[in-house]
Formats: sequence, structure tokens, C-alpha cells
Amino acid sequence: MGQDQNKKPSEMNPEDLPDVRAFNDEFTLDFLQSTEETRDGYYPFLSGTGKYKMDFPAGGVIGKRAYSIKEKGHEEVPIHIKDETGAMIHVIYYSYRKSDQVASYLDRFKKRSGIETEFEKLEDSNQSLYYAHNEDDIFRTYAGYVQNEKGTGGIEVVYEIDCRGEKEKNCSENKQDDKGRVMKWMKSIQFVHEDGK
Repeated sequence: MGQDQNKKPSEMNPEDLPDVRAFNDEFTLDFLQSTEETRDGYYPFLSGTGKYKMDFPAGGVIGKRAYSIKEKGHEEVPIHIKDETGAMIHVIYYSYRKSDQVASYLDRFKKRSGIETEFEKLEDSNQSLYYAHNEDDIFRTYAGYVQNEKGTGGIEVVYEIDCRGEKEKNCSENKQDDKGRVMKWMKSIQFVHEDGK
């Protein structure tokens, strides 16, 4: 790739891009920061707000019509993944959310997403991740809420795996793998702080 090494994927020659669904979609391409994988099957994504980054699945595309952004304050990113899981991810960013009000955010999020289990909390020094999941015969739903602990900002995530029809067998076989994969992906969501860390 030589001359393309310092370019964003959207500025590169299409022939030099990885032949995966994410790079074949013009709208999704604008969010991808590099052709180098962050880990196997994932590429670096930067929010349109510039306020958070995450691993983006190679088989995913962002739904252009359902995507919305209001300056740097609010963003909704719907991601459709084409693989054996038929997963759908919905990411919503709120710039104003503060860590001292997390309980009320989680309560409202639970009601809106239909999650019935309690959220578990995982944290590092910069942010906290709250995680819960629901399961029925139709969908396996994982919900995550990431709160910035160094400033303002909160991100709601719903990761839904379709278990209907021919996907049912796959769903039951992948139950443990699904949880591990989703948790690893949720942990990839990181706020971009003013100091660059």
C-alpha cells in the first residue's frame, strides 16, 4: 500500500481496501480510521462527534437513513451485521450525561429497551460499563451503558442477536461465545478525552 499508509480509508484507492462489507459501504467508510485491524475481524471506528471510538465489525454497515447526529451533542449509530448471527447493534451517544446521575439513566434505559435483569458494573479509571442481557425465543439482547468518569458523556448500546428460523440452532450453539464476543466488543468502546488519552 506504500503511499496510502497515512491516509484514512475513505481517501484511499478502493482497490487497496480490505474486501469486507464494512469497507464496501461508502457511508460506513467515512467512520473507519484505518485498514489495520484492531483485532481479528474488527477495524477502528471514530464517532461522527469525535467523542468516542470503538471496534467496528468487518461484516457491519451503518444504516445511513437511520443514522443521526446533532452537532457534537447526540448521535445514533445503527449497525447491521451480516454473518451467521444476523446481529443488529444500536449505539446512542449523549454528550451531557454525568456519572452522578447514572442510576436514573439506567432506569430509563431498562424501561425503553425492555431489559428485565439488573445491570452489572465493570469499571476502569476513565469510564464505567454497565451490562445486562435478556433472552427469549426470538432475540438474545445485550444492553450496555458506558459512562465517562473523566468528564461528561454516556453511551447506550443494544446488541441484538436474531434467534428465529434457521438461526435458532446457531443461536443455541453459540450462547457462551455470543456473551464473550459482545462483552469484548462493549469493552472496546472508549471515550476520546481532551488530553488524547
